[in-house]
Amino acid sequence: MPNFARRMKEKVIRSTFLILWSFCLPLVAWAQLDPPEVECIVTNPDGTLTLTWTAPADPLGVFTEYNLFEIDPGDLTATFITTIGNYNTTSITIPGYDGNIDAQCFYMETVSNGGLQVSDPSATLCNIYLQVNPGLQPGTVDLAWNFPYPLIDPATLNGAFTLFVEYDNNWSEHFTVPALIGNNIYTYEVDICTALLNFQVRYSDGSLCDTFSNVDGDIFEDQINPDPPQITAVSVDSLTGQAIVQWSPPPQNDVNGYILYECFPGLNPMPIDTIFDANITTWQNPNSDADLGPESYNIAAFDSCLTTAGNPDPGPGNLACSQSIYLTHVWQTCSDQVNLGWTPAEFWDGGVAFYEIYAQEEPIPGSGIYENSFVLDVVPGDQFTFVHENATLGSSYRYRVKAYSNDLQYDASSNVRVATLAYPNSPQFTYITNATVNAPELVVITAQLDPSVGTAHTYYLEKLRPNEVDWEDIASQTVLATAQIVFQDEDVDTNERSYSYRIRVENNCGDIVGLSNIGKTIHVSGLANTSQIKNTIIWNEYEEWEEGVQTYQIFRRLDDEPFPTLLDEVPGSVLFYEDDVRDLVFTEAEGEFCYTIIAVEEPNLITIPSASVSNEFCLTQEPVIWVPNAFVVDGFNNIFKPVISFADFDNYQMEIYSRWGDLIFRTTDINVGWDGVFKTELVPEGVYAYYISIADGAGKLIERRGKLTMLKSAID
Repeated sequence: MPNFARRMKEKVIRSTFLILWSFCLPLVAWAQLDPPEVECIVTNPDGTLTLTWTAPADPLGVFTEYNLFEIDPGDLTATFITTIGNYNTTSITIPGYDGNIDAQCFYMETVSNGGLQVSDPSATLCNIYLQVNPGLQPGTVDLAWNFPYPLIDPATLNGAFTLFVEYDNNWSEHFTVPALIGNNIYTYEVDICTALLNFQVRYSDGSLCDTFSNVDGDIFEDQINPDPPQITAVSVDSLTGQAIVQWSPPPQNDVNGYILYECFPGLNPMPIDTIFDANITTWQNPNSDADLGPESYNIAAFDSCLTTAGNPDPGPGNLACSQSIYLTHVWQTCSDQVNLGWTPAEFWDGGVAFYEIYAQEEPIPGSGIYENSFVLDVVPGDQFTFVHENATLGSSYRYRVKAYSNDLQYDASSNVRVATLAYPNSPQFTYITNATVNAPELVVITAQLDPSVGTAHTYYLEKLRPNEVDWEDIASQTVLATAQIVFQDEDVDTNERSYSYRIRVENNCGDIVGLSNIGKTIHVSGLANTSQIKNTIIWNEYEEWEEGVQTYQIFRRLDDEPFPTLLDEVPGSVLFYEDDVRDLVFTEAEGEFCYTIIAVEEPNLITIPSASVSNEFCLTQEPVIWVPNAFVVDGFNNIFKPVISFADFDNYQMEIYSRWGDLIFRTTDINVGWDGVFKTELVPEGVYAYYISIADGAGKLIERRGKLTMLKSAID
């Protein structure tokens, strides 16, 4: 019974399992797994291949195994290689295959549900097989490799190939290109004289890992010369006149430097310098003088093996030489036109777009002071002449031509050409040594001339009146070989204002060939401060000596003195003076103070220092009058008379009146006072009236009126 029961129990269990299995068949079909996603194949240094993949999702745990196959992309015949039974295994080193020999392609399948289900094949992935061979061109290496996905159109790939190069045990990335047809071959230029070079190609498409090719290489030699550098310009330094050569470097990486050549007509080009730096693309010839004529140059590049390219033709007439732009000029005496001409710029294959003509003016030739440069004109690239019209005679011009390539990428400048538009014997200087006041209506202007002038010139005196902007001619003199010239201007009022003068020089063509400095007279004015008994004078600055004013001397003349005396002097930067005249109160000074300023020139390099005299300006201090209000007959103060300073005593008068208005005393002598006597009789004590009149130093009448008390001494 127990055995029967056990057998019945097993039969029930078996029947139940069969029923459940029949119900689960649709669920098992739904749970079929995807194939693995092959990620990459790495060719190891020993040639073995390591395949890496990503496991498919298996939420129900029905994984059984992976199957690995080799496939021939040509006829699609597949060969089973091995089975991987661990779901968590995601890489394998494939046995029996050598990636250093050829490319092999593989795919995988996923087996699930105990072998009842097999996935579709994965994508076919091949190892990258790189072949390296000496290039057809000496000094190059030809590289070729296959695509890692042979059964997929390369146009749909989104990956990229990166080429790595190993030299001296160091790997470096050489380039990266998209994985497209034609991008799996490459010619590598050897830029090392002799070296063991290894190469490897890597494919990356953003997956978990990259596919590495085998490493292939050999000993290679650099047998390629660098391309000739392209000279982009031969310019001329505007300050030194030296030629400056500029060039574009060759495209090769293996450039160690350059050899510079100078070309001469009818002679072989001569090497003149070597540059051991590939990054330098500009060179200035320290021994050139391109201001004297055009200079031609050529250049060659050399690499680390000292091979050169672009060597100039050893024979004459080398067309590869590049010549600087040489500018010349022609000027006719008395003409205001300068004719310019230049050799064409022939550096650029595309030709010249245009030329710019620059100029700088030196108003006084030989001074070295040039105004800012400006563009005279822009002319087409096939024009090599230009006429500068309306040039200023008496000036000097610096000309320069600048060429621009048609693509405006490059430019080149010519030498500087100097044209002096003046006669050889034109005055080198005309210097107003002073403009000085000789009288209220007379200014004398003296100028130092260049005595070496060999031709007659006319010197025009120009005057600028205050508050005007235009200079006017007021006098002229035509002289020859004279060291000094003197003008007089009588149409002036120096007591009212100052005047500015300059001298214009014209040659016998009527051309202006010189202009002097300005001579501006000194005008003095001021104010009398009677409360403080001081005189303040001010004056304008004298203009314009070369080195300026050294000092101003202040001269003062009192009253009717015939000559002034030196009062003081101040530095050239001071334009006022305060004269304290209190010390003269108790002197015979009548109160008129007349001042003259003399400017003394700083030493200069043209002539001996000069001086300029101003107008005479007079100030009058009002008379200072002290009048006592009482006096005591027979006392200490027994005479009534005022104390007066700064007055004209020749115009003095004092009168005494009684309380009834009767005149009882009168005098015109400042030294005579009233003693209280009228008609030999002493007047009674009391209050009396006085009247005093006197003229100041300028003749103005000053009056004083008041009362005084006359007392008698207590002792009779």
